[in-house]
Amino acid sequence: MSNCWAWGVQQRLASSPCAPLVTQYVSCCRQAGWDARERLDQKFAVPDGGAEALPCEGELTELRRCLPTALLGGKGRPFEACERDFRAVAMLPADDGESEKAHNVLRRGWACLRRAFQQPVDQLVAQTAAVGECRPAIPVKNAAGKGHWTS
Repeated sequence: MSNCWAWGVQQRLASSPCAPLVTQYVSCCRQAGWDARERLDQKFAVPDGGAEALPCEGELTELRRCLPTALLGGKGRPFEACERDFRAVAMLPADDGESEKAHNVLRRGWACLRRAFQQPVDQLVAQTAAVGECRPAIPVKNAAGKGHWTS
């Protein structure tokens, strides 16, 4: 995958309704002393009701619901390869996060997202950590030829 493609996907995600969730997740990880990018690959916590949740688990679960949904309808091989799993995540009821079925759907959707879109998602989280909020790049006027885009 090219860097230009990854940047385009990153901008798509930063412009989506997931942007505030990314900001919350990165802020939570910073406060807990975690590396937000490393936490993205953390194994799913099995919903058994008795285990204590790790810091930022709720924020990460919200990301695992939102990001696949934001990538629905994209064109190209990675989007098409994950379409079925992303659609299943999008169809989960908002209040269904504890059932075994929901757990499996989220796990499959997230695995496909990390396999096909790891670079843009990692870049999105790194940019959010650096800037302090998740937002898309905007054109800069009077850049004196030094570049047209900035975050």
